[in-house]
Amino acid sequence: MTTAYSIASTVLVAVNISKHRHEVLMGIPDRKRRRRMTIMNTLEDFQRLSAVFVSYGLPVWIGF
Repeated sequence: MTTAYSIASTVLVAVNISKHRHEVLMGIPDRKRRRRMTIMNTLEDFQRLSAVFVSYGLPVWIGF
């Protein structure tokens, strides 16, 4: 049996990982422009990124 996934109402996230900072690119449904963020490798920045994901109220798919 094949599983079908719908990403129409999903936030798509790409994270470019490096040693001290990470570049994040988010594709948000119903928006033409993507959102970019730079986060440092700290707990506070990861909590800030998590809060951004929660604020959308949609499922999030993340690729590293």
